[in-house]
Amino acid sequence: GLGSSVIFQALKAGDIDLYVDYSGTLWANQLHRTDIKSRAELVADLKTALAKDNITLLGELGFENAYALVIPKQRAEALGIRTIADLAAHAPTMSIAGDYEFFSRPEWAALQKAYGLQFRAQRQMQPDFMYAAVASGEVDVIAGYTSDGLIAKYDLVALDDSRHAIPPYDAILLLAPKRAGDERLQAALKPLLGKIDIATMREANLRASGNDANSSPDAVAKWLWGKIRQR
Repeated sequence: GLGSSVIFQALKAGDIDLYVDYSGTLWANQLHRTDIKSRAELVADLKTALAKDNITLLGELGFENAYALVIPKQRAEALGIRTIADLAAHAPTMSIAGDYEFFSRPEWAALQKAYGLQFRAQRQMQPDFMYAAVASGEVDVIAGYTSDGLIAKYDLVALDDSRHAIPPYDAILLLAPKRAGDERLQAALKPLLGKIDIATMREANLRASGNDANSSPDAVAKWLWGKIRQR
């Protein structure tokens, strides 16, 4: 339940050994950067900056968890919408829903600036309700999260941000200064790098959202490890 900044400080102080964070979160909160770079460039710059504090950015796990504009796949195909730029032409006739902070976040302002988005109406919703709402047609578009399993469950599609309005949010593995020279630990962790793609993470999140034995943390972890070992 700790926030990213609290966990980062605990890592820096050596109170914890490692954790997973997101590149865009560290870019904004720790480096206080607002410029947007490609996924690879941002991670490379982060790695250099964190090394000054003897923090090791071991690598990316393979998926992002960023905001994305999401619509039903069937409707996207019918309207020929593949990117947010495509969506912009239809936006004046559509409604959009986001979580309770999205419309006040810099990501929303950046999307409006990059694409000139003007929707007929906008609504705030609980994140869990948004996906069912867009699937049923209660709203036309939602600001969802790219790794959410409900995208797969409801047969939705996250539209391509071709103008890179939203910064990358790659899942990255960080090691504390005291673990910088721990070759055994790093060797054990490296098989995870690049092995969890977005489809696999969505499936893991969907499994974890259930209420049966297969949705327990242990069961989902075993399933995910099985997927990783196949790659």
